[in-house]
Amino acid sequence: MNKKSPMKYTYYCCLFFLMVLYQKSVAQVKPIVPIPKVQLLSRVQKDKILLRWAANTANAWLKTNKQGFVLEKYVLARDGKRLPQLEKVWQKNIKVSPLETWKALVEKDNHAAIIAQALFGERFLVGGTATGQLANIQHTLQENQQRFSFSLLAADMSFEAAKKAGWGFEDTQIRSNEKYVYKIKPLAHKTTLGIKGTAVIASSKDYEPLPAPIDVQAIFGDRRAMLTWEYQKFKTIYIAYLLERSEDGVSFAPLHQEPLVNLNDKPNAPAKRMFYADTLAKNQQTYYYRVRGISTFGEKGKYSKIVSGKGKPLLPYTPRITNVQLTDRPNEAVIHWEFPQKGEALIHKFQLTIANKDQENAYKVAMDSIPAHLRKLSYRKLGSTNYIKIKAIGKTKGQQKSSFATLVQPIDTLPPAIPSQLEGKIDTLGVVKLSWKPNGENDFLGYRVFRGFTKKEEPVQLTYDPIAEATFTDTIVVKNLNSKVYYKVVAVDQRFNHSKPSNVLVLDKPDVIPPSAPVFSSYAIKKEGILVRWELSSEAAVTHVLSRKDLTANGGWEAVYRTQDTLGHYQDKKVIAGHRYRYRIYAQDKAGLHSAPSSPITVEYVATGLVKGVRGFDYIVDREKNKIILFWKADPKKVLEYTLYKQTQDQQPSTWRIVPATITEIIDLQVSPNESYQYHIRAMLKKGGFSKMQTLTVKF
Repeated sequence: MNKKSPMKYTYYCCLFFLMVLYQKSVAQVKPIVPIPKVQLLSRVQKDKILLRWAANTANAWLKTNKQGFVLEKYVLARDGKRLPQLEKVWQKNIKVSPLETWKALVEKDNHAAIIAQALFGERFLVGGTATGQLANIQHTLQENQQRFSFSLLAADMSFEAAKKAGWGFEDTQIRSNEKYVYKIKPLAHKTTLGIKGTAVIASSKDYEPLPAPIDVQAIFGDRRAMLTWEYQKFKTIYIAYLLERSEDGVSFAPLHQEPLVNLNDKPNAPAKRMFYADTLAKNQQTYYYRVRGISTFGEKGKYSKIVSGKGKPLLPYTPRITNVQLTDRPNEAVIHWEFPQKGEALIHKFQLTIANKDQENAYKVAMDSIPAHLRKLSYRKLGSTNYIKIKAIGKTKGQQKSSFATLVQPIDTLPPAIPSQLEGKIDTLGVVKLSWKPNGENDFLGYRVFRGFTKKEEPVQLTYDPIAEATFTDTIVVKNLNSKVYYKVVAVDQRFNHSKPSNVLVLDKPDVIPPSAPVFSSYAIKKEGILVRWELSSEAAVTHVLSRKDLTANGGWEAVYRTQDTLGHYQDKKVIAGHRYRYRIYAQDKAGLHSAPSSPITVEYVATGLVKGVRGFDYIVDREKNKIILFWKADPKKVLEYTLYKQTQDQQPSTWRIVPATITEIIDLQVSPNESYQYHIRAMLKKGGFSKMQTLTVKF
């Protein structure tokens, strides 16, 4: 574009303000150099698919504008089924339209003028007066960056201009039963090497109408209104907004010539809302507002809900409390305040408001209709804590001004009554319910509850702040060694005077802790049966219950012995030779709580007159391969199977392996250095009964 081009004047008129604002928003953000590529967006409408693309760096933008782009369309799926491979529909080479074709669009679209100036103009630089070779290089870089940044911003505002620049395309040849893949890449040229392309998937079924902005609010002041609405939720949909105002709620007009862009949205501090300050022509006039968004494709979304309100004149003067004097009468004070005499003509009256906490919604009118000429009053209904304000009520509706709060506290050193009739109970889950007789003092604040687990310990306060109700719920751990819990309560008034503690309430905890489990200590095979011994449970006065299961007969558990004495043994005479039995024992206390069962032991009852069925039971230690090899001899014609037992130091033997008669060697890989192991072997004979037990002790 030459110096005399009419576009240049249009460009400066519409672009200057936008460029200055945009530069301020990005100048302080340290740039991160991205990988050069062409980014692609799609927007599905009812009868067409809109596509927008752009290079992501200024250098890639310059190169792709000169060479153009290749846009390809493929069918990805048809009738809900994905095709085995992409089906190519067409390929188009797209470039920027010649300069002479831009005039009609520029005359009616300011954003098109910005793009045209960026693409064809001689100069595109705001600021910078330094000269010299380095300065010229810097200016060139700045100019390229500005052409890139502002042209893309303008393209977001005008899809028609984006298509003119070769950055957009409308695909109207779409079918409802097909899903498409669109690919964009730079036109192949040595200057565009390294600039990557990208792709998007789109279908007519993806159409969704643009949403209306939400949570629109208007805050009205003196001839002004602050408009705000949700921004973060729709920031991926809308890039700008149009705000309109009306005085009758029917005819709306835009409040600004250019769309509103959120310049406060930065990567390190994302904005959550949009804000706009409007100046009103007059107060007491109802104004209506509505807002709609603009998408990346220049589409305008639905209007938001209409919000309305009126400007409110402000009262120019504010009361100020200067002094508060307590009198000799209980709960009485004299309050003094200041207010300009010239402001009396603007107000209707004063009000005295009081609260027990300095919170805006806590204040209540204590005295109303105080004449405008008064500056002093007496108030006789003070509580223990009083935050007071003097409020001036203007003659114009909605006008009012309040003084700062002043704290007034009458002298009070009398504590409340001691809490009495303290009661409580504990359930089996450890939930404690406490109650007592409520206090009746006028300045009563609440109660503090204390708890201890022993009679002599210093109790712990359970209530961080005083509680108002004469009840309290606590939770304790029932399953510990303490059998009792101790509670007491203290009353507190609003001046934080504390009563003496109540009488201590002692509560018994429910018995929910089962006794400790007994433990088997040994067993022996006797002529009369199997003798088992155990260590008693540590809890006194419990019943020990011994149970047995016949493994050979696949029997279930049955209790064979119950005892409350201190004899920890029992000889089971109801056993059958050749049968294997498993024993376990548990303790039961007076509350019916059971201990966990002991670890079971398994015993095989062998009849007397055992024969020698195993010979040469021996071993080999292989420390390099960390194993012990056991071997023996026997007559396979007499033996049915072998049972091997293993035990470590200070442990009872347990069944380790059961092998057929054909096996006379076995390897133990579960061994550790410097550990002693004892192995036992016994053969089950085909004619019934067992051989004698053979034993080996191995030091590994």
